[in-house]
Amino acid sequence: MTTWDGSEAPDDPASRHMRTDALDHLSDPAWGSPAAAEAVNSSGLAVAQVDLATHRVVAASDAACAMVGLDRTQLVGRFVTDFVEGELSGALPLLATGRLEGFEAQRQIRRADGAVVAAYVWAHVLGSVRPARYGAAFLMAGESAQLPALWLASPGSDHKVIGTVDEQWRIDRISQEVRAVLGYSPREVAGKHPLTSVNPHDLPQVLSGLAHVHATERNAVVRLRVRQADSRWLWCRAHLSAMGGAPRFAFTLRAITAEEVPDRVQLDTLESRLARIAEEVRSVAFSAPIDRAPVLADMPVLADLTRREWQTVSLLADGGRVAGIAEVLGLTPSTVRNHLSAIYRKVDVRSQAELLDRLRSSH
Repeated sequence: MTTWDGSEAPDDPASRHMRTDALDHLSDPAWGSPAAAEAVNSSGLAVAQVDLATHRVVAASDAACAMVGLDRTQLVGRFVTDFVEGELSGALPLLATGRLEGFEAQRQIRRADGAVVAAYVWAHVLGSVRPARYGAAFLMAGESAQLPALWLASPGSDHKVIGTVDEQWRIDRISQEVRAVLGYSPREVAGKHPLTSVNPHDLPQVLSGLAHVHATERNAVVRLRVRQADSRWLWCRAHLSAMGGAPRFAFTLRAITAEEVPDRVQLDTLESRLARIAEEVRSVAFSAPIDRAPVLADMPVLADLTRREWQTVSLLADGGRVAGIAEVLGLTPSTVRNHLSAIYRKVDVRSQAELLDRLRSSH
């Protein structure tokens, strides 16, 4: 297999059954235990645990019960499809068969009283074994367009790579965090095919995820191994989003770490795992550069930008102002100005007007 730097790297047979230390620590039967159900039931999030084989609810928080207008005894045992208005996306079977790690969908939720309410649903598998037995469905009331700050808020210490892929399936934008996560510089990765460094055994999941997002225009998440610059495999979680039509797409990539995974003995940490998944709901969906931002081929200096700086440049190129950018990213205006100052230094301009001129002239 060829890596991003063009060198040949033989496939590691052991990786066919590879589980990182983080994944080995997780006990999937824990998610079927009474302690797991209690972690879901007592969660402050609007979340339900679903048996993926049967599509039945096995546990639900008070907030989730309130959204559908049932108490817990009435909700547990019901099919999740009983509460979905309109045509199904076909994503649940992809979770059940291990093809997807998760998906997002703007849905109309049918309440017990017959009312239909708008909600954004993020579904994610639980545990490390694939196919997974259980999944978690998180619900947010309202239209997704009304939740930009919730979606984009993210810890500054989180090493999350963002990027986009063009019509030829070449990476045309990628953030500086790729160096910390994978060991490559953005300039090494720019122009490369993104699938060349994916473990061959994980390609079906990646291709299934891309097929889903392009067919439904909804985001999806897959788990995959990516070859690092030192030729080791790194388990990552990739969020994929359609971008202006197939075959283009945007992505975020984050390493799966041991801190995310509950210890098999301490079942009370299952709530921490739920909270971590919920953080992904808040932080991922849509953190990649938008289409109006320049690509690295036109403006190579952008290879020095971090994820937050890419987001700032993208929103600025789309006509955003400091106050609006701050609201969308869930930041203070002073933090946005700090990002702009860093961008000015990297792009070698002195003002927002000069930066906009450079962005426009790069197209």
